[in-house]
Formats: sequence, structure tokens, C-alpha cells
Amino acid sequence: MRKRRARRPVAQELSAAETEKMLNRIGKVLKSKRQARTTLESFSYEINVSRSAMTRYEAGGDMYLSTFLKLLHGLDVSPEDFFKDV
Repeated sequence: MRKRRARRPVAQELSAAETEKMLNRIGKVLKSKRQARTTLESFSYEINVSRSAMTRYEAGGDMYLSTFLKLLHGLDVSPEDFFKDV
């Protein structure tokens, strides 16, 4: 009978602290780009995202990828250009 080897993960897991740090950096860039364009209230209305959700995202809150793409589209920024600033 063959002995099975324990499988190693394909990629290292991101720690909670690293995840939080990255989300905070993303939030700061979102806020900076949004402030350069318009107010929180106007932007939230334009892209149909609540003001409280926008505040949460800009503070480093987690979000769905589809929401993130919606925000980038509303800011007229490509993902590549966005992440140059992260």
C-alpha cells in the first residue's frame, strides 16, 4: 500500500494583517482618486453605491470584486492604472 504525501499549498496564504494592510492601501487610493474627481455624495449617487458603503470601502473595508470593478469604472480608471498607485 502506498503512503500518501501531504500536499503543499500551491500558494502561500495571505495573513490577516497583510490583507488588512492591502485593503487599507486600496481604500486610500480609491478615496484619493474619488476626491480628485467629485464628492462622496455625488460619486455614490452616480455609481449607485450607498454613501455608507463608499465610506467603508475608502476606509479599507472588504468588497466584492464586481463592486471594485464598478468603482474603477465610475472613476474611469483601469485596474492596471489603479494598482500602479497601490
